[in-house]
Amino acid sequence: MLNERTIPKPCAFCTLPQERLIATNEAGVVIRDAYPISPGHTLVIPKRHVGSFFELRKDERDALMELLTAARNDHDTEYLPDAYNIAINDG
Repeated sequence: MLNERTIPKPCAFCTLPQERLIATNEAGVVIRDAYPISPGHTLVIPKRHVGSFFELRKDERDALMELLTAARNDHDTEYLPDAYNIAINDG
C-alpha cells in the first residue's frame, strides 16, 4: 500500500511553465522568485538535482555563472540597481 511518504513529489523547478523562464542553458535556468524579497529577486537554478552546490561539476558551475552574468545584465537594464546581493542556499 502506497502512502504519502513513498510517492516522491515532483520537483517544483522541473515543472515550471515556459513563461517563467528568463534564461536557460545546458546546466540551469533563471527565473524571478515567486515571493520576491526585493524588486527583481531572481533565482539561478541547476537542472541536475544535487544536494549541494559543491556537488556540481566545474562545467555546471561555470554554466551557472554565465546565467548569473546574464541575469545581472538584465537587471542593469530593467532595475538599475546600485548593488547586488548574491547568495547560495546550500542543502
